[in-house]
Amino acid sequence: MDIIFNPKTIRAIAGLGNPGDEYRDTFHNMGRMFLCHAMEKTKSPDLSPYKTFAYSKKGKRVFMRPETFMNQSGKGLKEALLYFKLKPNQVLLVHDDADIPLGKMKLSFGRGSAGHKGVESVISHFKTKDFWRARIGIRTKQNQKKKALDIVLSRIGKKEEKELMAVFKNLEDLLLL
Repeated sequence: MDIIFNPKTIRAIAGLGNPGDEYRDTFHNMGRMFLCHAMEKTKSPDLSPYKTFAYSKKGKRVFMRPETFMNQSGKGLKEALLYFKLKPNQVLLVHDDADIPLGKMKLSFGRGSAGHKGVESVISHFKTKDFWRARIGIRTKQNQKKKALDIVLSRIGKKEEKELMAVFKNLEDLLLL
């Protein structure tokens, strides 16, 4: 049975990435970058820290990010689910995906991590794969032969940033922000 995406069922948008200035403009921080973009678009209040996550609430929607490193993302997001009394299927997890070309995005539900350590952590802590994911492509023609690990911590250039902003706009429209 196919699950049809309905933006009205998404109560939380969670952006994955790493804390710290050294990671700010890297491909691995795609989820955090989109979260900031979405919060600006909706004129949401600044993120408030709470234990292992930070959040902002705008209407019925919560914007949240784990305050842990990528590979421990599930800990903060599980705590956020409990705090806001949300179910995993009400969450859209936004993250980078080295298997998808830059400028593209795939929406999925109930899939495995495909080796993404942040997603593995979320699946482990949620104890389910039944949540939405916006997988934003980071694979360029120049890094076609590189391993994902060599791509994710590289800096985003101006040309790549322009392509990512177009993807962010598409995701924003899909979420009816």
